[in-house]
Amino acid sequence: MNEQGIPGAPEGFTAFGVEADWPQSRQVTGHGHNRVGGDAHVHLWFGSPHFDPEVAHVTVSSVSPGNPEAEEALQRGFEDYFHTDGEPPADLPAPGPVTVTVEGEPVVFELWRAGGSRGWVARGRAGTTEVVLSGSGVDPEGLGLVRVSDLTCFSNPFGFLG
Repeated sequence: MNEQGIPGAPEGFTAFGVEADWPQSRQVTGHGHNRVGGDAHVHLWFGSPHFDPEVAHVTVSSVSPGNPEAEEALQRGFEDYFHTDGEPPADLPAPGPVTVTVEGEPVVFELWRAGGSRGWVARGRAGTTEVVLSGSGVDPEGLGLVRVSDLTCFSNPFGFLG
């Protein structure tokens, strides 16, 4: 466990989540650490305790640099909001910039918006951590991300997923 209380995470790894004023449920949906390669990741869910497409929600995936889990999180976001199977389709909208506040500082992320729906996917970096966001019913530009210092304040409906 590192200084942030994240099980198995290496020193220097930082997980991020939505600011404390998020009104709905907060859940850990997965985390892991490869002791051999040093890869670490934490997936957090902010929204209704059960997936409800009508309720605002955001996922925040924090991934160590170079970890393939970042691409997997991005692909899951595309599948959730753009209904792709496998590789992103050729008609995936081109990403545009969006500014997200991270630890009080503006950070530019790439943003894909689902045409005609409330869904979106974004990717960027906060320090050395790769961050993949996806959500619906929330403007990504209005998000504020902060360091997560302890996962025990999140519910974990799926048990240990390490």
